[in-house]
Amino acid sequence: MNKHKKRIPYIICLVFALALSSLGWSQTKMITGTVTDMNGEPIIGATVKIKNTQSGTVTDMDGRFSLQVTPKDVLEITYIGYKGQEISVGSNTSLAIQLFEDIKMIDELVVVGYGVQKKSDLTGSISTIKPKDITSVVTTNALESLQGRVSGVDLTKSSGQAGAGLSFTVRGERSITASNAPLILVDGIPYGSNIDINSSDIESIEILKDASSTAIYGSKGANGVIIITTKRGQEGKTRISFNAYGGLNTVSTYPDYMDGYEYAALKREANRTTGKWNSNEDDSKIFSPVELEYLNNGQMEDFPRLLINDGYVQNYELSMSGGNAKTSYSLSFGFMNEKGIFKVNDQYGRYNGRLTLDHTIFDNFRIGANVLFTYKDQDKRRDPLNMANKIIPIAKAYNDDGTVNPYPAPGYPSQMNPLLDDVPGATKDNVLAKRFFATSYADWDIIKNLKFRSNIGIDFANEREGFFYDKMTLDGAGVASSSGANISSNSNITWENTLNYTKRFGQLHDLQAMIGTSLISNTYEYYTASGRNQPSAYTLYHYLESNTQEIRIGSDYLKTNTFSYFGRINYKFSERYLLTASLRRDGSSVLASGHKWATYPSIAAGWRINEESFMSNATNISNLKLRLSWGKSGNSAIDPYSTLGGLGSSQYSFNNKLALGYYPKLVSNPDLGWETTDVYDVGLDLGLFGNRIALTADVYKSFTSDLLLSRVLPMSSGYNSIMQNIGKTENMGLDVTLNTLNIRNQNFQWSTDVNFSTSNEKITQLSSGVTEDVENRWFVGSPIKVLYDYKKIGIWQLDEAEEAAKYGSKPGEIKVEDVDINGTIDVKDRVKFKQRPDFTIGMNNSFVIRNIDFSIFAYARVGQYINYTYNTSYKAQGLENGSNVNYWTPENPSNDFPRPDASVVQSSRLYFSTLGIVDGSFLKIKNINLGYTFPKSMVNKWHINQLRLYATAQNLFTFSKIKDYDPERGGGESFPMTRQLVFGLNLDF
Repeated sequence: MNKHKKRIPYIICLVFALALSSLGWSQTKMITGTVTDMNGEPIIGATVKIKNTQSGTVTDMDGRFSLQVTPKDVLEITYIGYKGQEISVGSNTSLAIQLFEDIKMIDELVVVGYGVQKKSDLTGSISTIKPKDITSVVTTNALESLQGRVSGVDLTKSSGQAGAGLSFTVRGERSITASNAPLILVDGIPYGSNIDINSSDIESIEILKDASSTAIYGSKGANGVIIITTKRGQEGKTRISFNAYGGLNTVSTYPDYMDGYEYAALKREANRTTGKWNSNEDDSKIFSPVELEYLNNGQMEDFPRLLINDGYVQNYELSMSGGNAKTSYSLSFGFMNEKGIFKVNDQYGRYNGRLTLDHTIFDNFRIGANVLFTYKDQDKRRDPLNMANKIIPIAKAYNDDGTVNPYPAPGYPSQMNPLLDDVPGATKDNVLAKRFFATSYADWDIIKNLKFRSNIGIDFANEREGFFYDKMTLDGAGVASSSGANISSNSNITWENTLNYTKRFGQLHDLQAMIGTSLISNTYEYYTASGRNQPSAYTLYHYLESNTQEIRIGSDYLKTNTFSYFGRINYKFSERYLLTASLRRDGSSVLASGHKWATYPSIAAGWRINEESFMSNATNISNLKLRLSWGKSGNSAIDPYSTLGGLGSSQYSFNNKLALGYYPKLVSNPDLGWETTDVYDVGLDLGLFGNRIALTADVYKSFTSDLLLSRVLPMSSGYNSIMQNIGKTENMGLDVTLNTLNIRNQNFQWSTDVNFSTSNEKITQLSSGVTEDVENRWFVGSPIKVLYDYKKIGIWQLDEAEEAAKYGSKPGEIKVEDVDINGTIDVKDRVKFKQRPDFTIGMNNSFVIRNIDFSIFAYARVGQYINYTYNTSYKAQGLENGSNVNYWTPENPSNDFPRPDASVVQSSRLYFSTLGIVDGSFLKIKNINLGYTFPKSMVNKWHINQLRLYATAQNLFTFSKIKDYDPERGGGESFPMTRQLVFGLNLDF
């Protein structure tokens, strides 16, 4: 007993010591640290969290963090695209943590319709464009960054006018008469194709291409869906960013037109053909005395060069963001100004401001808003190059007193000087546009795994265009001035609600289910007024009632409502087998009673083969997934009130007075419905060597039915035609994306991105057994867009005179192919030329050498034909200036262009239109970027987090079979494409 009593003090001391030790481990302390990448650069926004708790923080602009912890805690450090780490706190008070890229996790989350998904779980065909690619393009529209960088997207810009728009399709064309443009959403709300948002405000752009991805958007999804997600504030200290660039706009290419001497040579040859001219002694027979004087004195003008000038572009973007655990915000402002290549009335200015706010009211309830205001001011002009190209160059552009000579070509009173449009006060065409776009949401975590979201979007846009052209302008034609105004307003209200359920059952089953509703209401108003011969130029378009001639007024009002409900299920078994199914029902006020609703289902499956046990030894295969999908989506291409009949008006004489009468013009058709597209898709995702090589390939085939076409009605009906759902098309194609990380180490990195697309659509049905519509160039079995003409194979030569005579031709005239070899050229010899390319390809190579980054991007369209107006601007009669081409003469037996002939007017020249059909394939060095990022050790001394200077060259070189022309323009000559050279900086505080 005494022995045990002696042990009691020792036991008490031991218990007391253990208690003190336990107390020490339970006490909190502040731990600080930094999180950097493999290059030692700070990672902004990395999550630092105490394991198995909700307590945590994110790193600031310098990668630093601080957090209250206990010594027994374990910290979890994560950041998207990097391998996470777990670190025990212990006795540490400061940590230096380095994260390494996990290529398997890069771009893990992808925005899909009404939600996000892991990229590895996708069963549909969805492409994402990187933020750095969005900001690398000098443009007024961020969508231009998609060109050549996303497989399946065919995008062109056919004009160099300041603020010019874009045209693009996703996976080719399906509709014959309706739009093939995709649905474009900003933060889930319809926005339209004019993306006037700062490029640096965009977080990501996703392109939904197959019907299993787009069917969730029902009647608006058949042409593909583009989802733009904007940036929002993040928890952490305030971050300020400033991005700016400025530079020159110059004409990239412009074809050569004849100078005065070349024009004189053509006119002499044209009159030699008719026997009117044989030598210079006959010049007085074909030239006026003033023309001869100008020729002898070298008085000549190059009118395109007098009109074209170097322009400029400048862009400034300032943003600020930050927040805490409950509230985050971002605020940005932007200003862009682009001066086009014409000296006056070719300018685009844009101002915008944007605010986002997100706030957590309760742990399970969060709200947010995004507000964007845009103001645009654009000065436009009508194309002056049409006249500049054809006006006789033997001319005097300016009078001796410096004023513009209205009729500079002696003896040609119809050829007005295009420089008249540049006279101060002579022209004004101004567009003012205001847009207020706002979205707000509420997220409610009702119970565990069940989340409700309500999202409301409003879009109010107003635009006013006013124009005035003085009497002495190309538009006035020396007869009368013209002026007018067009005012439009558009309001769009969207309200969508979704309920999401996410649950993991055991270790093998993952389920995501979503149901939702959508209500979209759109109202459009339009007013126009115009006239001629207003007495004063000073009133411009503000006093239209002073016009005395050709007074016209018009207005329009359109209102539509669409209600939808939809659902989607995503199921995953054992991390290997994926299944997605969706269904949407759309009802629209556009359609007649009994036809207002349509249903759009889809189903898709995926197999992650690399997760199978039999692939365990294939260590070099980091990803292998097979995807199969089918879906149905629609094209809501019907104009409001199209199902109703309509009257036309006409004036007639009654009792010696002018009276207005009405007659049936449009026949009603309550059976009109939406065009519908079924798409089958087979896709493969392959990753090798830790996804350093990543390949995505999709083969698809679509069937589009119920196309809107006009059917001719019998005369006894009293109507000419009726619009019905009667056409069909098919489309088959291949999309391939290849991304490789060729070299990566601490001092050098080289990556390559390649995108390849081919799409072959064809018409399979026109109306009521009709197999061709020559007037519209629609043919069953042929692509939707074709040129239809004879095929020029050369020029008849002197030794072919006898053969030429059999075809009603003679040497020096155009020789076309006798397709059926029957000795006669008739309509059966006309052939079709495909206007869409056989394939498009884009390639971007990016290099990083320590602090220097360099990229070069090339883009090509191959196998397309265009109608090149420069070739058909060849003026063989010699009454106008025209293309400087290699034309045929007895001494120059060219096979390019026919002999000049003063006796034949151009419109009646045999097969003259065939000159314009040329191969429009091209390869373009689209973008080159060179940048330098200053070392952190240097800029931190200036209280700057990041500073990058860069130079960008855009549209630098174009290679094609057409000399001095950019075929991307599609054959036209107005507003030539521009080349930009800009210098800029990215600055973060």
